[in-house]
Amino acid sequence: MATKSLKTCWMLLAIATYGSIKAELAPAQRHEIDKMLQKDQSKPPFYHTGNKTNVRITIHMTQMRFIDTAEADFTFYLYQIWNDPRLSYRFENNSDFNETYHVVRSRYFGNIWLAESYVENELHSHIHDSSMANRFVWLMANGTLIYSMRMTVGLACELKGFLFPNGLFDCLMKFRIHSYTNDQVSMEWDTIHQPKINVTFANPEVTKHALEFTKCSSDTSAVVDSSCIQLLVHVRFSFASSAARLFLPSIFIVLVGWLSFWIERSEVSSRVKLGTLCLLAMITEQVGTKLFLSAKFVISAMEVWFVVSLLFVVVAMFEYTFVHAVDIFQDKVRRQEEMKKKIRTVVGGIGDPQDSKQRSNVDLIEMNTLPSDGPVSVESESDDLINSFGAKFFMSVPTGVVEKYFRILYLIAYVLFQFLFWTVYLNYEEVY
Repeated sequence: MATKSLKTCWMLLAIATYGSIKAELAPAQRHEIDKMLQKDQSKPPFYHTGNKTNVRITIHMTQMRFIDTAEADFTFYLYQIWNDPRLSYRFENNSDFNETYHVVRSRYFGNIWLAESYVENELHSHIHDSSMANRFVWLMANGTLIYSMRMTVGLACELKGFLFPNGLFDCLMKFRIHSYTNDQVSMEWDTIHQPKINVTFANPEVTKHALEFTKCSSDTSAVVDSSCIQLLVHVRFSFASSAARLFLPSIFIVLVGWLSFWIERSEVSSRVKLGTLCLLAMITEQVGTKLFLSAKFVISAMEVWFVVSLLFVVVAMFEYTFVHAVDIFQDKVRRQEEMKKKIRTVVGGIGDPQDSKQRSNVDLIEMNTLPSDGPVSVESESDDLINSFGAKFFMSVPTGVVEKYFRILYLIAYVLFQFLFWTVYLNYEEVY
């Protein structure tokens, strides 16, 4: 029985797909079948047999159309195959009854039971009706029916960017028969004639990646325990044409941040303005990319790209802030030490303590009148910078050497990041 069932399934799909199987029914035999189909046999087969009706499903995808980064339309032939023994017919002049089939006219569709499956998670759908409704039913001699329809279904798809600039569309299609419980009517994918995609994409950047057809996982959407199967379509979409406008601006921004190392440390205004400009430009670029790709885009690789690029720009600003602060601190310490040395010289050259106290006060008053860019005032003498926390470390930092090495390390680190990023993400394979 299993062998005959598989043979019947193969022949049915061959009829529907290739039209290479020829029926051998005589006109009189077809007339007898039509008389049988005039009887009301619209109740499900399990009412007659007492056993669960198994419906095998397969699809033949012919067209995919991507509306945006969150929605796609699929056009396909849906084939549903089951057995209804009430509709079997046998004639003496048939040598092989499984090689005969009868095309059921649409007027009899209401007299037989048809599998009422539908796409549960559709956004919109319709059955094609060019010249006539694209719904066909073939009846085999052993009572096996194949119900075919050509339909277009709109689905919400998830666009992943783990291997950006290549994106991966995940489009889930859930088929369900809601009118009957799983104990009455069961759906399953045809294991012999599996779903297939026969689509030639006009856009060379779009390629089919993989198909997964399984039972519905974590199925909690139905009120009753009805049968459900799902098809997950993975389509790879390349953003190579957009890569230049997505990646090049951020590369240039990071390189401009590197150029700030070549501006003199004393040019505070120039370096701060350039660093701030790079930071704002990088943030604007990241926000613009989010708007370009869609809010639902899971951007793993792009997030890594922009976070690291932003980190390089921020590091350039932190480096200048550090060396500038160290320069100011060292300058203050030197000026304080020079002031203390001058005071000791003045005090050490006077013999009379009272006179030295008076002269020292005069000298200190004179030093207080020095301009702000000269030695620090005597009021700062109580704040001994050289003995403050971390002073020895800051005094030992050669800011010129730090600037020199940061120019080299910054560029080497960015080139290394570019190499690792493109090596990892262009060779990354999605695991399902």
